[in-house]
Amino acid sequence: MRWPVLVLLCGCHVVGRNDIARPGRVDRVRIDGAEPIPRTPTLVLTDDHALRFIEPLDCKTEEVVTTSTAAEIETKPNIATFVVGVVAASVGAVMTVSALGGKDASGDPLLYAGGGLALAGVPFAVGPFIGNRTELRANPDQTVKRPGPNEPCGERGLAVTGATLVVRGVEVRGKVDTAGHFNISPFIFLDAFEVSGGPSLDITAHVESSRGKYSVVALIDATVLAKHAAAWIKGADFDGQSQTIQIVPGVVAGTLRVTLTRTIDGPAVRIILPLRNEGPGPAWQLRGHVIAPGTPAIDGRVLYFGALAKDASVTRELLIPIAESVADYLRNAQIDLSIELRDAHGTAPRTPIRYRGPIMVDAPR
Repeated sequence: MRWPVLVLLCGCHVVGRNDIARPGRVDRVRIDGAEPIPRTPTLVLTDDHALRFIEPLDCKTEEVVTTSTAAEIETKPNIATFVVGVVAASVGAVMTVSALGGKDASGDPLLYAGGGLALAGVPFAVGPFIGNRTELRANPDQTVKRPGPNEPCGERGLAVTGATLVVRGVEVRGKVDTAGHFNISPFIFLDAFEVSGGPSLDITAHVESSRGKYSVVALIDATVLAKHAAAWIKGADFDGQSQTIQIVPGVVAGTLRVTLTRTIDGPAVRIILPLRNEGPGPAWQLRGHVIAPGTPAIDGRVLYFGALAKDASVTRELLIPIAESVADYLRNAQIDLSIELRDAHGTAPRTPIRYRGPIMVDAPR
């Protein structure tokens, strides 16, 4: 009687569970209240065509990963139940056939036992193959937070008070405001009429701050320079237009004066040059390149005159901020400085305008 009990205890099906996790969406969010991380400082050209010292900023982020999970419930045949059913039905059939082969089949208990066993075995053999199915039950989404990569989140002005730029061997000293703006236009040491198609601008700036002195390196693309140069010329205090030349002008320079003066920002070199156009035609885009190879602190500047009509005269001056040490040197030194004139059509005099001798001390500006 042991095996019928085992058969009754066995189920017809086996239920299996398989947990499925599907990758969900990943949302990256900035961490509120986290202090931005400054990257390496650099120099950029602003919309008002000025150089600005900035610190690009990175912000910390975290990624919220949403995972979709589900349980796959699979109802499968219980092979053990099927085997028990087949065995029971087979044994019952054998017992029934044996009983029927006897002399008194109707009274033989094997006949009834075999028939009952055969009938009981059939459901166990067939049942496991009825009602099998696979069901997918979705679970609530799960969210997990993990650290994300830092991402750019703006910029801020570099906290410096002054800087000296080194550009192609030229030194340019200036002040820096609280927003990081350098007070010397790049087109004072770059010819705004010649930057188009030129090389990119490689700058090393030695800055002064409460943290001491350090260097900032930047590379400004040539196309950016050309775009800003055209806009700067339109807003400059001279007439930067150019027209087709029909009659050659006759530009004559007056006396070039170079003096040492003092401004509210410190010492400066003051360069003054008068020009007159004796005609017969107008001159366009007149400017002078300052050449002082022995004094990098004043070398490489550009003095703009712009358009100059026939019989017109104009006097322009340029203030070049310098360090106290440079001022002390210039007070006791002979200076060799020249200005090379250029214009839109190559009609300016080719002979440089020269100044040789001691630099005079001018009244404070």
